[in-house]
Amino acid sequence: MMTRGLRAYWLFPLIAVSFLLLGLSFVFARAQTPYDGARLEPGQQAWLPEGVLISPLTKSPGGLQNGDLITAVDGKPIQELAQGLVHFNFHNFTPGTRGTITYSIIRQGKRMEIDVSQTAYPFGALLSRNWGIYVVVFSLQLIMTYVLIRRPDEQAARALFVFSWSLWHFPAWTMGLQISDLLNGWGFWHYRVVTFLLFLLTFSALLHGSLVFPRRNQILDRIPHLISIIYLFPYGLFLLYMVFIRVISPNPWIWLGHWNSGEWAVTLLYVIFFFLITVMNYRNIHDEATRLKIRWVVFGSILTAAGLFFLWLLPGAILSQPIMPSGAIALLTLPVPLALAIAILRYRLFDINIVIHRALVYGTLTVSTMAVYIFIVGYLGNLFHSNNSSLLAFIATGIVAVTFQPLRDNLQRLANRFLYGERDDPYHVLASLGEKLEAAGAVDTMLPTIVETIAHALKLPYVAIVFKDDKGPRIAAAFGNPQPFEGLKLPLIHQNESFGELVLAPRSGNELFTRNEQILLGDLARAVEVAAHNVRLTADLQRSRQDLVTRREEERRRIRRDLHDEIGPLLASQSLTLEAIEKLVTQDPLEAISLIRDLKSQTQGAVKEIRRIIYDLRPPALDDLGLVEALRERFAQLELTNLKVELDLPEEIPSLSAATETAVYRIAVEAVTNVIRHAKAHECHVSLHLNDGLQLEISDDGTGLPFKYRAGVGLHAMQERAEELGGTFQIERTAGKGTHLIIRLPLETE
Repeated sequence: MMTRGLRAYWLFPLIAVSFLLLGLSFVFARAQTPYDGARLEPGQQAWLPEGVLISPLTKSPGGLQNGDLITAVDGKPIQELAQGLVHFNFHNFTPGTRGTITYSIIRQGKRMEIDVSQTAYPFGALLSRNWGIYVVVFSLQLIMTYVLIRRPDEQAARALFVFSWSLWHFPAWTMGLQISDLLNGWGFWHYRVVTFLLFLLTFSALLHGSLVFPRRNQILDRIPHLISIIYLFPYGLFLLYMVFIRVISPNPWIWLGHWNSGEWAVTLLYVIFFFLITVMNYRNIHDEATRLKIRWVVFGSILTAAGLFFLWLLPGAILSQPIMPSGAIALLTLPVPLALAIAILRYRLFDINIVIHRALVYGTLTVSTMAVYIFIVGYLGNLFHSNNSSLLAFIATGIVAVTFQPLRDNLQRLANRFLYGERDDPYHVLASLGEKLEAAGAVDTMLPTIVETIAHALKLPYVAIVFKDDKGPRIAAAFGNPQPFEGLKLPLIHQNESFGELVLAPRSGNELFTRNEQILLGDLARAVEVAAHNVRLTADLQRSRQDLVTRREEERRRIRRDLHDEIGPLLASQSLTLEAIEKLVTQDPLEAISLIRDLKSQTQGAVKEIRRIIYDLRPPALDDLGLVEALRERFAQLELTNLKVELDLPEEIPSLSAATETAVYRIAVEAVTNVIRHAKAHECHVSLHLNDGLQLEISDDGTGLPFKYRAGVGLHAMQERAEELGGTFQIERTAGKGTHLIIRLPLETE
């Protein structure tokens, strides 16, 4: 195990070095390749049927310009020159030479030929345009390497490490392809290998990270090799895509032009999976420690989004020019990897709720006020060509001053609702709780509805109602996951007697409920008291009914035992005694014999009557054979009728209470008797199952129930027997014909 762990730790430096060398190999190759401005812009659809669109890094008088469509090189069509790319039959193009190339181009609809001199590659212009991307890539690699060193066993740290180092495709990607790469072939395939391998790997690692952050997704336990599939699937899918496109493409030039589209389609699929898994993770997470990690990432995303909006989108829309230069825009994404690092390493360091709250309020407030100021001074000044900027600045300052406080109050309210729910609107919380209780209807759903409503309304991780009885405290209803820190416990009181508690966990371990929240929770506790007490009374009443039924059946069992063991043998012995008297009578023996015989007959009749009473109290077969065998014996007697009874009974069942055994036996016998009398059925199926409770089902293929029917004595008796024990009785028509009975009883054993 230790050797395997050491191999795993050495694997990551090897991955980093491999990706670094792969990315630098293209940089080195580009340094050896002459440059003439014929560069294809990465990320754009540059391949057209007539040629390729170019985007030079530098401007040169009389040279190639952005948007030129190159159709031929030295008089030869570019499609013909690039045909060798497919068959690896490359043209003789010597890198490193300096010379002049004649390009046939289409510029603004006009065809022309331009002689372009080759020079050294302009790395300075490339860095000036993309330095922000390189800084972000290097910073991300340093951050994720540090995180992996600190948390080598953290799966999210491993996935993010691979993600950060796979970004070494960016140097090759920002350089882009050149016409020379299409001619010599090796440059084209070198570019494709670097960008294709690492580009798809970036999104695979991103999807891998979403499955293990903030915690390992359960789907990985159900599909053990899912991580391997995630990394291999995009390459297989892309290859299938390229094979399909090759079949339908009219020529290799069109086929090569679909390369970028295939890559982006595969990555788009992975991005969709990433967002779906992220949303599922957020919906399925309730514990506070994991939520803290998510909040850190949310905070970093908010900073990035605010920076993009404030420094790029808003100024660009109003002033037609962003405040931040385009090369530095990528720096705005740095808060996200920093937040990820904190989420993995030190997510408990700060109270992130307060940080997010302040960022939402004052960040949005700053953006809004600056937007108003920029709009008035910049946009309106340009619109009306006003030269009096001081007047516009004075007007803008006045409008900002007037709207600042109302805007701040509204933003504060929205931020509070986002983080703390409806705590600032106690009337709405109480009204919502009342509406939910009215809609709940059934008593058994009231308490779950209460705790769920309070948890959602105030965004609490855990809410529970605890009852106290002779056996100690028991949780009557709960929502969320119990937290490791102490929660607030509010007593539930009825007539000066505490019968339970309302338990509420704060949003984090170091965040206490405010004074206003405690007042609101006190009002909620008083509203909960009435409903909770009614639920408790209903449960006590049901429990009393069950106890009453159980005691009644136990008493019937005792009476049966007394009648059978005491009175029955006594009467039988009287019959034997009378027989002896019959033999000893000497006077009028004929008459004595006649009387004695009558007495004997009466005694025997009394014995039979007692036996009948015993059977009415409780079928003897239940005690002699048990419930299952008693049912088998009883239904075996029905073979004399035209009804075939199929039994699906367990071989063994636990020892049930007398009430449950009697109810099941009586209901089953009564139901089958009704089938014989009224259903005109040929088959009847009786099944008994024990899961969370006891479930008895009787179905037949008879005429079924009429659409309008009145329940008779038998149906009423069966329903009463089920409800007395806290069970349910359901009767329904089957899809074809016949009737289906479902009786569910709580499983109570002796």
